[in-house]
Amino acid sequence: MKILAFQGYRYAAAAGNAEPLAAPPFDQIDDRRQRELHAASPHQFAHLTRPTGEGVAAALRSSESHAAWIASGVVMRDQEPALYPYAISLPEGGRRLGLCCLVGVDHGQAGDLRPHEHTVDKPLADRLALLEATRVDYEPVFLLADDDGSFERALAEEVERLQPVARHTDPLRGDHHVIYRLDDPARVRRFQTLLASRGATIADGHHRTKVAQLFASRHQVPPGTAAAAKLAVLTSVTSPGLTIDPIHRAVQASLSQEVLAGLAVRRTSLPDARDGATVARAVDSAAQPSVGVRFAGAPPEIWLLDPNAVPANTPGREAGLAVVALHHQLLAAALGPNAASDGTVVYKADPDAIWQQVTDGEATAGFWLPSMSPESFALATRDGSVLPPKSTRFLPKLVSGLVWCGHDARTA
Repeated sequence: MKILAFQGYRYAAAAGNAEPLAAPPFDQIDDRRQRELHAASPHQFAHLTRPTGEGVAAALRSSESHAAWIASGVVMRDQEPALYPYAISLPEGGRRLGLCCLVGVDHGQAGDLRPHEHTVDKPLADRLALLEATRVDYEPVFLLADDDGSFERALAEEVERLQPVARHTDPLRGDHHVIYRLDDPARVRRFQTLLASRGATIADGHHRTKVAQLFASRHQVPPGTAAAAKLAVLTSVTSPGLTIDPIHRAVQASLSQEVLAGLAVRRTSLPDARDGATVARAVDSAAQPSVGVRFAGAPPEIWLLDPNAVPANTPGREAGLAVVALHHQLLAAALGPNAASDGTVVYKADPDAIWQQVTDGEATAGFWLPSMSPESFALATRDGSVLPPKSTRFLPKLVSGLVWCGHDARTA
């Protein structure tokens, strides 16, 4: 994969205390949260990523705000291209390291970034309009780099050596995000050489990556420029701070309990469970691959599935993942091959939300999945296999507004 150093935009001293100005990723900001963030400060980063209005008008508003912030000194740009090590300290202890950089998305480099799951289609027009109006890449995607541990060790060395240039503490989770700046040409080349022969999996940001690829293709931008690349944070798949939480499922169509139950190897009742969180914890501690199952009017159960019953050519089968067995063994038998993306299946990270949908009769069944280990993820996706939709939830999420990149930035 080809990575590039770039002249990063950052909040300057004129912004005052820049720590609270960073924002969640745009797709984590609903209308209520948008209003809260916009009201918090006239320079809150959400004014750029989630401007008021719609379509082209919103995109132009973002572009005008960014230009005004630069003119007034609220935003500065680094003089020399740099890489930006990114450390997230977790409130429960430990940390996750990454490298903020540009990754090439032009035609010759597109194969370096592998999707890891089927995505539910979203309109790209608004995000493309924003990029075309601003010519600024505001938000990094999260990539997992193929690594034998050497990339992780190199990152750790730089974080110990460098001084922070931007900070942010997540007010909800308590995660502490710190950005460092690495502009020494020899040390930049070290990372470029280290990653040159490796690929990466798109962990979070499939649609933003598609927008960058579409922009580069539409405008035929020269390879090696910022416009032919995507702002990204690369984390080693060996990172000890990498956690992969599940996203649970509710099914809104009629299901045959008898047909589905016949596919389970073993069923264990949970008669005392009164909420989805209890079911989720039981699934996490069960033998794998297991799923939690609750039909309307019935107590929840833990179903141990048989990975060998999944068709031999199924993507990700080798890792024995519960999500693969659920979709390709249970749901395919009960609902057909397209249920995952045709609106029949509803996806929720909150296990109690799935429980409530079954309780209220909005869903005929709920399915709870276990967490996924980084080792299982790497095994499932190492050959380019694409998992079912919403197979993973990587935490903590990156924040936007620590460093970003204009398409006219110099690269190295």
